Amino acid sequence: MINALLVNCAKAQLSQLPSIPRPEQVALSSTTLNINNNTLYELPLNTSFGYAQVTRLYAAYNKLTSIHSKRLPPNLTVLDVRANKLERLSNNFLLRYVEASETLEELYISGNPWICDCGAELLLRVVRAQRKRIPDADAALCANLPNVTLTDVIFTDICHVNKSRAKIFQLALVLTIVITMLISAIALYYKYKLQIKIWLYAHHICQCCITVETLDSDKTFDAFISYSHQQQHYVNHILLPELEQGDPPYRICTHERNWLAGAFIPEQIIESVEQSRRTIIVLSDDFIASDWARMEFRMAHQSALNERRERIIIIKYGELTNVAQLDKELQAYLKMNTYLDFNDSRFWQKLRYALPHKIAIGGKSDQHEGQKPINFIGQDKLILR
Repeated sequence: MINALLVNCAKAQLSQLPSIPRPEQVALSSTTLNINNNTLYELPLNTSFGYAQVTRLYAAYNKLTSIHSKRLPPNLTVLDVRANKLERLSNNFLLRYVEASETLEELYISGNPWICDCGAELLLRVVRAQRKRIPDADAALCANLPNVTLTDVIFTDICHVNKSRAKIFQLALVLTIVITMLISAIALYYKYKLQIKIWLYAHHICQCCITVETLDSDKTFDAFISYSHQQQHYVNHILLPELEQGDPPYRICTHERNWLAGAFIPEQIIESVEQSRRTIIVLSDDFIASDWARMEFRMAHQSALNERRERIIIIKYGELTNVAQLDKELQAYLKMNTYLDFNDSRFWQKLRYALPHKIAIGGKSDQHEGQKPINFIGQDKLILR
C-alpha cells in the first residue's frame, strides 16, 4: 500500500471509468483503484490508460453482470466484486485468475445472485478449493436456493434433473445409433438380398424359409431346359448330371427324352412349360437362330407374366454375337433381368438358388413322391432345332 497510488472514484456516479494516472508518474509502482458504489455494467478494458497498473481493484456495489479476462489488469492481488449482478463466472476467469493466478490473494464475491445449477459446477468446485483466496465464500448465497451458500450446496442435489435428462439423451442417442444400424442393415439386405439368400441356400442355412412355393406343388418337373441341339453335349453331360444327381436332386424335363414322338411340337412346348416350376434357357447364338427355341422362351415368358412369378432362368453359354437378331421380347427381358454365366465361379450356387428351393434329406428330394408319370421318347428319336 505504501508504494501504491490510491485512486478513489467511489460514489462518483460513474457509468464508465475515465483515464487514471499511471503510478510511475508519481514515482510509485502500482495503483489501488476504488470504484465502489457506482453504476458500472462492465469493467474497463485492460488497455485503458493507467488501468493495467492496478493491483488492487474494489468494484463492489455496481451493476456488473460478467467479468472477462480482457477487462482485468494482469497483476491483480485483490479483486472485490461484491453486491453486483453476477450470476455466473466464466470458466476462463475461474481457471486463469482464481486457480492458476500467482498474484491473486483475495477475491470477494458475496452479495451476488449466484445461480446454482449444473452450469455452476466449476464455480462450486473452485470456491471450495480456493476458500483461502475467497474470504467471504460462506456468505455467497445461491439466488435460486433459499439460504444455501456456494460452499454448502451439493452439486448432485441441484443437477439430478439435468442428469436425468442427460440419461434420456444418452438413451435416445443409443436408440438412434441402433435404429440407424438397423436401417443400414435392412438397406444392405435389400441391396444384396439375392447374394445373401444364395449363400444361405448353398450352406443349408434357414432353408425352411426358402422352400418351394405351394403354387408349384402340383407340377411334375422342377425345371424344363430349353436349348439348341448344338448344346446337347453341355446339357446332357454337364448340366443334367449336376442337377439330377446333386444334393438336392432335381427332376428335369428336356425335349430329347420327355417329349412324345409325333406329337404336335407347340403343344409339347406349352405342356413342358406348364408342368415345370422353372424354365432354364441355355442362351447361345444357336438358340437365337432357332425358331423352336425362341418359341419356348415366349411360352415360358408368357406363363411367368400370367402368374406374375419369376419362372425363367437364363444361362449365357459362350459369347453372344447375334444379339441384334434376338426377338424384341427376349431383348427386353435380358435388359430387365440378370442371367447366369457358366464361367462364374459361383454358377452352381446361383443356379440352385434360382431353382425351386428343396430340402435335401438323405440325398433325396422331398418332392419326388406322388408326382405324375413321365413320358420318355426313345433315344433313337430326336427333335433337332
